[in-house]
Amino acid sequence: MIAAARQTESGPRIALRVADPLRRRQLLRAMAAGAEEGAEVLVLVLAPGEALPDEARAGEAALLLLTDDAALAADPAIPGVLPAAAAPSQVAAAAAALAEGLTVRVPGAREHHGFAPPEPARPLLTPREVEILAQVGQGHSNKAIARRLGISAHTVKYHMESVFGKLAVNSRAEAVSIGLRRGLLVA
Repeated sequence: MIAAARQTESGPRIALRVADPLRRRQLLRAMAAGAEEGAEVLVLVLAPGEALPDEARAGEAALLLLTDDAALAADPAIPGVLPAAAAPSQVAAAAAALAEGLTVRVPGAREHHGFAPPEPARPLLTPREVEILAQVGQGHSNKAIARRLGISAHTVKYHMESVFGKLAVNSRAEAVSIGLRRGLLVA
């Protein structure tokens, strides 16, 4: 394991623990010179299956782990996790965020609790279903939506039942919430 310490020009002292010399140089370029003593952030690169060293958990420094190991990435005790191939600029930004007391996770990653199935990708709503869901999000009733779109209230109800099934929801509010969260609707 190769260790190096850097302090960013305006940021925290960062200790690097990187086995790969090429990756180490890439990360060092993203940071300015400094000392390892009293480091605020420890950047540690681990291969999948490699165990987290005890000193990494017990240290005073915030831990930024660069790994592709899903088990380590899901550990809520580790304040910062990025993919092993994260860009040096991302690593520097994450280290600065950790030094300020923030938590850093991969964009789009969720914390997994137990054996919860992953949330499905974007469901396939038809353009009309998205249009009706947007009207529901604006607080309109089925009758008002039917008048606005020039269709029957029965057709609106049919589309909403389809939306409920595709989004696996039981209420209009829940459908709108899921639609917003998944990017189907614009707030």
